[in-house]
Amino acid sequence: MSLEYRLHARCACGSALSSSEFGAASRPFTLAGTKRVYERARPFTIRHIALDLALDVAERSIRGAARLEAVRVDPAAREIALDAIGFEIEAVEISAGAARGGKPRRGAGKAGGGALQPAEHTYDGETLRVAVPLEEAEASILVRYRATPRRGLYFLAPDEHVPDRPRQVWTQCQDEDARHIFPCIDKPHVKQTTELRAEVPPGWTCLSNGELLSDAKSHKAGVFQYRLDEPHPSYLFTLVAGEFARIEDAAGDVPLAYLVPKGREEDGRRTFARTPDMIRHFAEKLGVPYPYRRYTQAVVSDFIFGGMENTTATTMYEHILLDERAALDISSDDLIAHELAHQWFGDLVTCRDWSHGWLNEGFATFMEHVYREHHRGADEYDHGLKVDLDAYLGEARGRYRRPIVCQDYDAPLDVFDRHLYEKGGLVLHLLRRELGDELFWRGVNTYLTRHARGVAETRDLARALEDVSGRSLERFFEQWVFRAGHPELDVKIEIEGDQCVVTVKQTQSTGQHSREHALQADASTPVFAFDLVLDLGFADGKGSAVRREVRRVDQQAHTFAIPIARRPRFVIVDPDFRILGEIKVDAPGDLLRAQLAHAPTARGRMLAAKPLSRRDDPPTTRALGQSLADAREFWGVRAAAAGALGALQSSAALALLEANVGAEHPKVRRAVAGALGQFRSAKAAEALAKLALRDASYLVEAEAARALGATRQSSAFDTLIDILDRPSWGEVIRCGAIDGLANLRDERAVPHLTARTRYGVPTRGRRAAILALPKLSGDRRTREILEDLLDQPDPYLRVDVARALGDLGDGRSRGALQRQLDRDLDGRVRRRIREVLRDLGGSGKREIDRLRDELEALRRDNAEIRTRLGKLEAGASKGKKADGK
Repeated sequence: MSLEYRLHARCACGSALSSSEFGAASRPFTLAGTKRVYERARPFTIRHIALDLALDVAERSIRGAARLEAVRVDPAAREIALDAIGFEIEAVEISAGAARGGKPRRGAGKAGGGALQPAEHTYDGETLRVAVPLEEAEASILVRYRATPRRGLYFLAPDEHVPDRPRQVWTQCQDEDARHIFPCIDKPHVKQTTELRAEVPPGWTCLSNGELLSDAKSHKAGVFQYRLDEPHPSYLFTLVAGEFARIEDAAGDVPLAYLVPKGREEDGRRTFARTPDMIRHFAEKLGVPYPYRRYTQAVVSDFIFGGMENTTATTMYEHILLDERAALDISSDDLIAHELAHQWFGDLVTCRDWSHGWLNEGFATFMEHVYREHHRGADEYDHGLKVDLDAYLGEARGRYRRPIVCQDYDAPLDVFDRHLYEKGGLVLHLLRRELGDELFWRGVNTYLTRHARGVAETRDLARALEDVSGRSLERFFEQWVFRAGHPELDVKIEIEGDQCVVTVKQTQSTGQHSREHALQADASTPVFAFDLVLDLGFADGKGSAVRREVRRVDQQAHTFAIPIARRPRFVIVDPDFRILGEIKVDAPGDLLRAQLAHAPTARGRMLAAKPLSRRDDPPTTRALGQSLADAREFWGVRAAAAGALGALQSSAALALLEANVGAEHPKVRRAVAGALGQFRSAKAAEALAKLALRDASYLVEAEAARALGATRQSSAFDTLIDILDRPSWGEVIRCGAIDGLANLRDERAVPHLTARTRYGVPTRGRRAAILALPKLSGDRRTREILEDLLDQPDPYLRVDVARALGDLGDGRSRGALQRQLDRDLDGRVRRRIREVLRDLGGSGKREIDRLRDELEALRRDNAEIRTRLGKLEAGASKGKKADGK
């Protein structure tokens, strides 16, 4: 677990346990046989859906009646096709023309203003097709059915292995799982108002979208009625039922409620306390008030995402609740802000199809940063951007690269990844820097107000921003949104007399983009165009005077000669984060040390740490140690200094880290623990064992356990076994101990890890053990244990089992993986299995890697020649100026 602020899973994206991957090389995103996805035709649309659902908890099934108010779009269409999977259809009736000219009628089982007649229909188990007379512009369709949903609706109950699991029922319809619960057009481009009458066990609470219409007497009998008069897509429908404690709150005139497990009321108040402030701040920034009448957040058990932004009623997983100790250095604000932001981005304005899903998820991710900036300041905002960049780069390096807007997928969940979330959010930050705050927020307001209660695509956002700014953003969107990859820069800074010479090379691979986007003019030369910002700091009394220089980069190699009257104190490359990519800086050591100490922003100081980690000399070690020990410094800078000391791996660096093991800030202690794991020494292990056994922070203990194993000291084994089952928030200590045992490479840990893969162990601990096993054992028994876990109910766990089998690299797993692929309904799991099957069958994989490496070397040689030419040209230009004088 990296030193990061985001420790929660979100929406449909992976959790912290499986968010980043670091493989030898990324593979193509598009898998064999994948067909490009286009938006479905809409001969009819749905204006309103009224549901009457009765839960049969014992049988994990429902009895339903759904009334859909359909409106004709295509004059020649003879039938409406409704998504409906696995239903037992009892009756289909139609009242043609009955809804004409009026508002949708309430009551799923009532005929309203028109008489219902048996409808001509066909049903193949997946699509219900209902004939609609050609002369009718509107029709009311009633479907009575039974269903035992395999997806979309989930029933929880205790059992002998998990006796404390609560009895609950909840829905999760994203991406296209509402079709398992009720007939609908299950696509984001169809938005309708909804109402629900639900029968649940007496004594339970039930939550759904919109306003609660039923009274206390009905609730006592287990009958609840809700209605939402704002249109929303089917994937945002929700039903949550169970026993909860209710906490009331308000944001101005917007009523708020938090439904939490009974007995966790104090944790609920602690966790959700800043929700009113988030609503106020978002409304102020966006210029659009919270779009609905109320907002509820419900905490359920075993939820398959971190949270889900159902309209007016977000569902959260249990790990969002923080006890007093967890709250020392863990925040749930990011997840709360993310799901809240969706009420504007996704719910009020919805992506037209999933290929534009970043308009939902990228904005929600970006708004996390916006709230953090408001609540914690600019340094935390900048640090959050860095963490998201690292998460995106981990996926881009180790798994694949794709355009943010991408139509080449098998299931919509394929694109719910670090490109959609983190990279999408970072692109919005780049737009904010490009346009400035005033124009950016005005453009976002225009986007929201133009498309409120409707759907949008990427060009709608671009047009809104262009309309308020007068700028052309075509190239910006083409390279950051519609093109795969990112710039990889080598930046060298040299001081030559009265010049600061800056050499910039774009070193990114040029051979992975041939199919990724049709608009890319030259897919073999993905050179990015951007402004390179340089802040030159000069000593000025006791401080520094900063001079900003901006140079345009639009070629593979550039050399800039910047005139200077005296040697700068430091030179900061990209101080405001305007480049979404990897930047490797090579600068004189004195400039980097001064940057670490004197740069005007925490980001500027943090940027010095990594290049300093490659300089093993006494002045650098002292400078890093001073930064780490400075209690007045932002924690992120101190953490970066600790990481750099760990990378140096010198005895002096070890001594400085040991001296700061007791740093007051828990995130600094965590960074020190991680850095100590770089040293394979008894001294480092001794310091880490003390932290792992006792610290005020769960996360420090977890990181110390992880790092303790990395020291490879045999004495670490007993300590890690001792804390293996220590209770903690989100199982973080157990996960840290498991990772530590995997890092230790001690085969004695195999039976301990195997035992933690079994059902009954909390899911996060099981997942950590599954991912750790292949690092310790590659025998037949390990393969068979993993294969037996492929059919577990939790989709995240199945994803990690597939990953672990891929790490094991045993081709004999192909049969088990293929069998699971044939029956698995979860898009995330299917995607991962297909990737693993591809890699396990990779004949020629090494040869492809070798050829790619040779091509990369040739390209770098070419860039080096161009750099030398640039220097010669710069020197010649200088000589001509001297002759002119």
